[in-house]
Amino acid sequence: MGTELVWALVKNTGFLTTKGSLIRDILYPKEIKFKFYNDGLKFVGIMAILAVVALICTIPLQLNIGVPSGVLIDRALDLITVTVPPALPAAMSCGIVFALNRLKKKNIFCISPPRINMAG
Repeated sequence: MGTELVWALVKNTGFLTTKGSLIRDILYPKEIKFKFYNDGLKFVGIMAILAVVALICTIPLQLNIGVPSGVLIDRALDLITVTVPPALPAAMSCGIVFALNRLKKKNIFCISPPRINMAG
């Protein structure tokens, strides 16, 4: 024992091994594009277009019936605010933060918070 020659073939080293690629994926996660996020942006864009069309249609009608300009501006801003949800990105971020806190309580740690939506 211990006096025999040992021959070995090193196939991969460092990050090119199975364990090395796992460590590389943990340290440097690949950027991912979420369909959910893209769909959310499309939704906000469509709602913005709908708000502009509704605004263009209602301004002449309200001018014809003699609505004061202050009320007209107020109604136009209400229409845009109701149609386009300005708090959607903030609500998404809050949801991720709450999910991170719930996971932390169960000793589950996440190094890439945007992946929580994909896991859900």
